[in-house]
Amino acid sequence: MTRSRAAIAIAIALAAALLVAACGDGGNDEDPQQVLDQTFSNPTSIRSGTFDLDVRIETSGGESPGEFEAKLGGRFQSRGPDQFPLFDFDVSLKGEGGSQSFSGAGGLTSTGDRAFVKFQGTEYSVPQAFYDQFVTSYAQLQSRDQSNQGAGLLQSLGIDASKWLTDLENDGTEDVEGTKTIHITGEANVPQLVEDLKEIAERAGGAARTIDPAEFDRLEDTIQSGEIDVNSGEDDKLLRRLQLDFELTPPEGTPGAPDSVDFFFQLNLADVNGPQSIEAPANSQPLQNLLDRYGIDLGRLGNALRGGLGSSGALPKSGGSAAAPSQSATQRYQECLQQASGVAELQQCAGLLGQ
Repeated sequence: MTRSRAAIAIAIALAAALLVAACGDGGNDEDPQQVLDQTFSNPTSIRSGTFDLDVRIETSGGESPGEFEAKLGGRFQSRGPDQFPLFDFDVSLKGEGGSQSFSGAGGLTSTGDRAFVKFQGTEYSVPQAFYDQFVTSYAQLQSRDQSNQGAGLLQSLGIDASKWLTDLENDGTEDVEGTKTIHITGEANVPQLVEDLKEIAERAGGAARTIDPAEFDRLEDTIQSGEIDVNSGEDDKLLRRLQLDFELTPPEGTPGAPDSVDFFFQLNLADVNGPQSIEAPANSQPLQNLLDRYGIDLGRLGNALRGGLGSSGALPKSGGSAAAPSQSATQRYQECLQQASGVAELQQCAGLLGQ
């Protein structure tokens, strides 16, 4: 379980940090280190486009072999500093382990002044007060360090992702989502990668409170092999694809640990910095209709989310006000959600926020 969580932590960190069909044909002999340097310190930000993210984790041997896959994809459009971005994406999850399996799909849309949640094919509108307070918290976080406005997340953290690879090779040019790119391959520089992931987790603060940065230290001993592929635009040196393929082996004698964990991560970007049209869904229901099905109170849910963003304000609920749940209650709630199965268990999780 710990190894799987560590692998998932890699996916979360790399995704908070770099978010925002190819066939090699040669034809490019640029220095691979220079290409990486230009890509990860590019003064031009990726402000819009389409993306798809695929994360797969497979465990073998041990007491609980299984598979997990998460897919995320859609469109995004930045609106500038301190402005909540526009986006429209879908997400799907599926997993299987032992005699149990699960799957689910949903989505999230932000039009700049409203937000919508998709669940089981139905669109739900987020209450305006809830959305406005969330956007305010986002703007406050963005404005805390004015010196980093316009800089990429990794640069603002003092992280140089070009150092994540060693034994570099330029594999020539490839087409990625219609753009000609330079394909750079290399082995993972595990010590540097681990240190940078710890920095990301530590700087994330409350938003990553369930991730213990110390867990990353154990990755140096468990990653048996790691390959990283980077595809950078041949003309603009903007990232178009990032792919990681790791094999992790827990130390011998770890109780209940799998024999090995295969971790795969791929992020594709297309139509980079092209205009994106994000529109509200034609038909939607109030979000409370969905929350009522699972016995979740919107006010406490909002407080839990803002707790992760580092805001202390409480969101009023109908008929009164709700105090923000404690950090320990929020952590227990998040851990409970990871294990919950069915409506009854979700309702029990929601009750933890009041403790």
